[in-house]
Amino acid sequence: VRFFLSQTRPQKPLGDAPPWHPGWWFLLVTCEMADYKAMLDTTVGHLRIASRVMVLSGAGMSTAAGIPDFRSPGGLYGSTGTLLDRFTYLDTKGMERRLLEADVKNALTNGFFVHNPLPYHEMRRGFILGVANGQWKLTLGHVLPEILNRNSKLRLLASQNIDGLDHRVMSDKTKLYNPHGLMSVLVTEPLGVRQPLCTDPQDPIYQRYMELVQQNIKDIYADRPKRKGCSSHLWPGPSKSTPITLEMFDDLLPDKFAPAKKREASQGSYSVKPGSVNFDSQLWTTNAAGEPCNAFEIVGDCDLVLVMGTSLSGLTIDNVAHMAGPLGLPRVVFDYGRAPVESLEEQGRWTPGRDCHLQGSLDETVLDVLLAMEWLSQAFDFLDHLCLGSLHTLKGFATKHLPSDDAKRYLPQLDLAIEKETQREHQFYGDE
Repeated sequence: VRFFLSQTRPQKPLGDAPPWHPGWWFLLVTCEMADYKAMLDTTVGHLRIASRVMVLSGAGMSTAAGIPDFRSPGGLYGSTGTLLDRFTYLDTKGMERRLLEADVKNALTNGFFVHNPLPYHEMRRGFILGVANGQWKLTLGHVLPEILNRNSKLRLLASQNIDGLDHRVMSDKTKLYNPHGLMSVLVTEPLGVRQPLCTDPQDPIYQRYMELVQQNIKDIYADRPKRKGCSSHLWPGPSKSTPITLEMFDDLLPDKFAPAKKREASQGSYSVKPGSVNFDSQLWTTNAAGEPCNAFEIVGDCDLVLVMGTSLSGLTIDNVAHMAGPLGLPRVVFDYGRAPVESLEEQGRWTPGRDCHLQGSLDETVLDVLLAMEWLSQAFDFLDHLCLGSLHTLKGFATKHLPSDDAKRYLPQLDLAIEKETQREHQFYGDE
């Protein structure tokens, strides 16, 4: 069908006629549906025999939950020129601006942070405060790894995301790995202090950090919608930013951090930041249970790799997906676009018939998989954790696919969860 369409599509419109006849569109849609069904059947076949699945998840999981990302059109990197005008610079010679003009991601390096931590904090003000205050909930993509775990199929979830949402549902912390770190951990990393200041947002040290972020960091996204990066409608901030230092924590810091405080003051440098890994830093080497973890070795012990919500744009951890191809492991890509597939075709030996692309929204493709695996009812165990968008998607899917007895049991629970989450979201977004 594809070959026929490619050979018969007119190269130019004939008069006012559209380039494609409606019948061709029908054939193309039919072909796409057949492709998806075949991919789904192959995916389910892989999952039925798998017992050591690795899941590599990325930003697409969290953007679906409503967390603004950085790289996509309209993301927090936005127009670099606009950001450059809004950042706070501490030097008088313009070197800091020139570094960010070369690449705005330089703000997310230790080399830049130690001299000027403000662009880092200004870009991530809303993210820091939102994560610590529980602003966002999970998608169905987030709960799939735990459902795999409950059915004795998960080997490891390697989550590129630093928001920590995975931690809310993953019951076996030895199977959860965050190579890029976590925003919920507070460190003095640029000074080389390996022990974190704290690892829990409820810790008094982290609570003080949140106060300092709100009081000292301006909202450079104040003119954006509430769901697109604005934070000052919830946490009003200053008109000018001031660097956060260890000295500002007063007597909350344990004595073991006194040398770092003195070094920071004597060098005129800065070090307090969340535990997310900067671009010039090494990946974390421990899992969520604090045990050594090497995903590049573990992939060799797996029998299936799921790639969810990551474009495989060249990050180091992406290599686990590329390594799976030469190892003969099947891979399933959950993504709207073809970017991750194209990356695997270029670097990881994409094998049609073995490797699959479930093209569509994460929530919808996950639900198709759960239904085919007869796991759909398990999704209802996570209603209190799901974001509003995922709850609505689940309701539409369940209404169509649940047997009548199950529908009577689960749909009232789903309606109640939607009502509760609607009220909760209103606290953060009002009527927007």
